[in-house]
Amino acid sequence: MKKLMAAIASFILIQGISAQSVSIENVPRSVQSAFYNQFPPASLKKWEVRKEGYIAVFKLDGRKQYAYYTADGKWVATETRVRRTRHLPADVHTAWLNSGYADWYVHNIRKLETADGHSYVMHLNSGSTLDANKVDALNRDHVLVLAGQPALF
Repeated sequence: MKKLMAAIASFILIQGISAQSVSIENVPRSVQSAFYNQFPPASLKKWEVRKEGYIAVFKLDGRKQYAYYTADGKWVATETRVRRTRHLPADVHTAWLNSGYADWYVHNIRKLETADGHSYVMHLNSGSTLDANKVDALNRDHVLVLAGQPALF
């Protein structure tokens, strides 16, 4: 389970690096059908393609989300931005506070939903520690994955 979540988190982390927009005509019907069956009320903004599969960028209930699919239309995950740490569920918030990273700067938080349940992916930075040359030599980045509740379906 941990390896699967780490793999999905890394899939999402590099989404912006290698994803490119693609017209709907170039998205396989199986992928389109899977998306529209899963998110019928969603407002599709665009499709992106990567070697791992397709990403539907859409809005649902006023929130921008990303749904990840394999090339044959199998749903992998859905990603939703969490605005602030205070918006985390109480158990996840407590786990973060007890993780040793509570004093690190939080760049962003994503809720990651998969068939196995959901997790929260936090992109953290150790903060500014400038040396005499104004270089942040001790700056460290970290990705913290906190498990939420298992899927009930």
